[in-house]
Amino acid sequence: MVTLAIKAQAPWQDAHFIGGHPVLDLTNTVFDRTQPAEDGELLRTPSDIVTWCASAGLFEEIPTLAAASVSGLVPEVQAVREQAWAVFSAIAHGEPVPTAPFGALLERAGKGVRADRVQRIGAALDRLTVDWTAPGAIPAALSLLVVHAVFTLPPDRIRACGRCGWLFLDSSRGGRRRWCNMSICGNREKARRHRQGRTHR
Repeated sequence: MVTLAIKAQAPWQDAHFIGGHPVLDLTNTVFDRTQPAEDGELLRTPSDIVTWCASAGLFEEIPTLAAASVSGLVPEVQAVREQAWAVFSAIAHGEPVPTAPFGALLERAGKGVRADRVQRIGAALDRLTVDWTAPGAIPAALSLLVVHAVFTLPPDRIRACGRCGWLFLDSSRGGRRRWCNMSICGNREKARRHRQGRTHR
């Protein structure tokens, strides 16, 4: 299993990395999955993507990206994220992996490897050497991480938050975690139920 050190860098905070795996954290770079807002996008600029990757532990030092590497980076990474979300949301709900988004991830990862953007891969896919400055390198590496996660994360422990829809790996002993973050969504849900209880009295 790929495990990366999370060290949130501005504008990112620790609360953005609650998924238990970088791929699940990537799917959560939208403010609310159950009630999408127009301004809910968290990956708006190339800088957002680069600092997210650094926070997720993909690289130790932030690379200097050339104009060719930045061009199209935001929509490409957003596409990888949405494909990853489609795959892991299905898994979280006990459904088969959808073939179209998974196939797109396989294709993007394969192109990146063939083009030598992903230059070295550990036998267990748990170590990658990537030329981060190459055009398309970040989307290709993220796609490869998603494919790896599909085959290595325990499907019965992938959950969707009951309030916001963010995805996370349930590592609790009983496997009964319901919220992405108890202090945020858990408390808000408790407050909502409390208000409902008072109105029905």
